[in-house]
Amino acid sequence: MPTHLLSRAFTALGGCAVAFFIVLGLMAALPPAVRDAVPDGVLGGIVITLGLTAARRLTRRSR
Repeated sequence: MPTHLLSRAFTALGGCAVAFFIVLGLMAALPPAVRDAVPDGVLGGIVITLGLTAARRLTRRSR
């Protein structure tokens, strides 16, 4: 596997991790009633979307 592909994979993984912790922090700041009302699928979708967006921006910037 070429290094630039491996670098992109790590960047995408890092973006997903950052997005996960951001969403986790936001969810912890919400009141319990709101937290219980948000389905788990929505949380997962937000994490994936933020992670892909962050990874896309980071890979474009590094070229």
